[in-house]
Amino acid sequence: MLENLQPNRVFHYFEELTKIPRESGNEQAVSDYLYHLGKELGYETIQDEANNIIIRKPAHPDYMDHEPIIIQGHMDMVAEKAEGIKHDFAKDPIPLAVEGDWVKTKGTTLGADDGIAVAMGLAIIEDKEAKHPALELLVTTDEETTMSGARAVKKENIRGKKLINIDAEEEGILLAGCSGGHNLIGKQKLKYQARQLKNTFELTINNMLGGHSGMEIHQKRGNSIKFALQAMNLIKEVSDYELVSIVGGSKHNAIPRDARVVFASDEEDYSIDFTNLIAKYPLDKDMQVTIKKIDNIDEVLSAQSQENIEQFTSEVPHGVYSMMEEYPDIVECSNNLAIFDIQDRQLKVTISLRSSNPESFDKHTENVTKIYQKNGFDVIEADYYQAWEFAKESSLRETALEAFKETFNKEMKVEVVHAALEPAVFTDTFPEMEMIAVGPTMKDVHSPNERLSISSTERTFKFINKLLEKL
Repeated sequence: MLENLQPNRVFHYFEELTKIPRESGNEQAVSDYLYHLGKELGYETIQDEANNIIIRKPAHPDYMDHEPIIIQGHMDMVAEKAEGIKHDFAKDPIPLAVEGDWVKTKGTTLGADDGIAVAMGLAIIEDKEAKHPALELLVTTDEETTMSGARAVKKENIRGKKLINIDAEEEGILLAGCSGGHNLIGKQKLKYQARQLKNTFELTINNMLGGHSGMEIHQKRGNSIKFALQAMNLIKEVSDYELVSIVGGSKHNAIPRDARVVFASDEEDYSIDFTNLIAKYPLDKDMQVTIKKIDNIDEVLSAQSQENIEQFTSEVPHGVYSMMEEYPDIVECSNNLAIFDIQDRQLKVTISLRSSNPESFDKHTENVTKIYQKNGFDVIEADYYQAWEFAKESSLRETALEAFKETFNKEMKVEVVHAALEPAVFTDTFPEMEMIAVGPTMKDVHSPNERLSISSTERTFKFINKLLEKL
């Protein structure tokens, strides 16, 4: 499918990766693939207890006296698919498509985040003529969930002190810092009572735009869980209802695209016009809202459980809290109402909160926690990662800016990003390490609309090779 694209070896390896299951938590096969490939290339290769891979390539003869450089990315991917798409991420290859300048898929996430980093790293280390210092290709696991792979990297296994992370999503922008964050998880045991109203209905919201809860949280993309409550408010104008369940979202770091509400009422049918409500979400032009009668369900939520859910969903924030003073176009603090899930008569809600400012982080963590508790939830904090702070001085950053200018005769922008990047974790293990993050242009990652620019991949690969020469 991708054999005619350039850089040829980058897209060769990227296509190979799309054939291997690699959803977060299911990385054994791809880790084994990378381990055996490193060995086949004749390089020292380490597969650690977390299934991270380190492949060491010796320096070019002209660079023997230069310090080693780390190229880093993650092997796992977010597994999301559009409504109606039959795809098993545990075994099926990603269905690739090429459209103009874009590598896309047919209804699933692409995994360019961060398969393209791995593919670039492999293409560089297999090139025996490439000029660069000794290289360590570090490929981590579970970046999209807990960053447990990055946390498990042992100091003694890494020799380099300069790290090039290839997990940025816009060509021409060098990331030199990122927000920290954590998940706030609320749990509530639900109470039920016998259904009093005559019929049972299902409201479904599908195909909202979704996207990356850090990179795209400021774009006012709709949240399907919030939309579901707003839709139920319209239903309430027609008739009383008894709530049975509300579920939506699937990943803590993806803006929820779909939601499903089951409820009972005495109506025989609904002909509610959601046009005005949908119009408030112009970016979600492909969304679908339906109501249909289903087989009756005997139990509904108690009045108190229903009130807790409705009040919580109404009160809890979603979106941007504040923007950075130093970079007014970059989000400082945000909140993603990510997942509603009901299992064994218990509601579990996951909220992802990010901030590059410790004060706003603590303030809004406290605010969300109070909203949880006010509405009957027990709440815990999980998967904390600290911010990667901007370094006032960095020879790696300055060399990268020079390499970009020499390659393309234009300036590279330096930014701090409102997303979680593994350098934030590495700051603990390797406090003296210089780090940057770069990458080719990708759009709508963490959603079935994810796509990768072919021309940008070629230019970014050229830039990274130039940077390695200059180092």
